[in-house]
Amino acid sequence: MQDVLAILEPTDYRFLVGLVESNLNLADDTLLRRHLAAVEKEDTPEHRNAFCLAFEDHLRYLGSSDVAWAVRKVMGQDPGVSFQEIVRDAANALKVDAPRLGTDRERLEELVEAYATKQFAELSPEEQQKMLEDLGVERDKAAAFLARSAGKMALPLMVEAFNLVVVEGLIKTIIFGTIAKIIGRQLTARLFSFLVGRLPWWVTWIGPAAWTLSIGWTALDIQGPAMRKTIPVVLYLGLASLRVKGAERDGA
Repeated sequence: MQDVLAILEPTDYRFLVGLVESNLNLADDTLLRRHLAAVEKEDTPEHRNAFCLAFEDHLRYLGSSDVAWAVRKVMGQDPGVSFQEIVRDAANALKVDAPRLGTDRERLEELVEAYATKQFAELSPEEQQKMLEDLGVERDKAAAFLARSAGKMALPLMVEAFNLVVVEGLIKTIIFGTIAKIIGRQLTARLFSFLVGRLPWWVTWIGPAAWTLSIGWTALDIQGPAMRKTIPVVLYLGLASLRVKGAERDGA
């Protein structure tokens, strides 16, 4: 997980902390916020490393039951579940195949792309048409693609039919729509408004309209409050990794 966190910006760290903060668990949010404040004040390798380690411990706690975490801690064992298990659990909850190979970054990116493709395919034809038009695709071109695809969606075909910017916008729209469904529109609005002023990539083709998508399930379908935190974190990490990958590809 450290290879994912290390490539992110302090703004990403602020967003992630906003996703996991809670007064209802045994983990220490105060320590996490203190490490975040240190990074925001002075973005040094030492401060980054301290935050990343603290955040991973926090997330691995959230992925465990309180009882199992406490028992393992008392017995001197590593108390948290592995990050790979958290990703597998998220994939199962999102009803996509769990990535089996690759680095943590590659697995997260694969999960996000698979989930976005699945969700787009499950939207009604009218919603698919509207989303593509909102992303800048001409009405006739969008209609022709949807008729040709006959409900079978694949990202490479979409990139070929449109362009990478449109596909990135589709992924961002669906992922933020899902996060909003899980954590609530009010918290999403607050966290997103913080993002857009600092990381312009998020502004392109994404906004509050995404939060009204007819995602095929709601937070009530997720088992337990912990999953309402770990799933948004997994989705955001995968999306942020794609953002960095795009910047690396473009030589930014």
